[in-house]
Amino acid sequence: MHKNKKKTMRKLKSDQGFTLVEMVLALFILSLIVTVIGGGVTVVKSAYEKITLQAEAQVLVSTFVTAINDELRQAEHIEQKESNHEQYWSFYHAKKGYRMYFVNKNNNIYYKTEISTNERPLVSDKTITNGLLPQIEDLTYENHVFTYTLRIYYNGQVYEEQEISIRPLNEP
Repeated sequence: MHKNKKKTMRKLKSDQGFTLVEMVLALFILSLIVTVIGGGVTVVKSAYEKITLQAEAQVLVSTFVTAINDELRQAEHIEQKESNHEQYWSFYHAKKGYRMYFVNKNNNIYYKTEISTNERPLVSDKTITNGLLPQIEDLTYENHVFTYTLRIYYNGQVYEEQEISIRPLNEP
């Protein structure tokens, strides 16, 4: 064993350098390590983006459900109307003092008043990030209860959805 140690030490102190086989082997091992680390980084980055997008979609659902429910709770004198061959539910907003209804437009949900052509976003456009698109769909009013589906779209596909039922405060 003592001889092997001396031989190894002599070889390490040698000025001859590495052989071609040793260099190719070292480069091969190094490339394997870089490939494994690079693949791991890609997987971690992809998982992080997916989790972040999911969290943002859930926050967006929560924000819009709260905003829509706040408006629908104040609804009085609810009527189904038609405009441009589309039906919608119009209601008098008890606190705001005018009739209004919801419209999906651009990348947000707006509410329109029947006394003006102005549309106002339900929540700030800054709330909507990463290409997420909120839409209020299937709004119905039966037995004094509003029911609607809030869908969040991402790249044209439904990414998150929630069905909500709410009874206005001032309806029987």
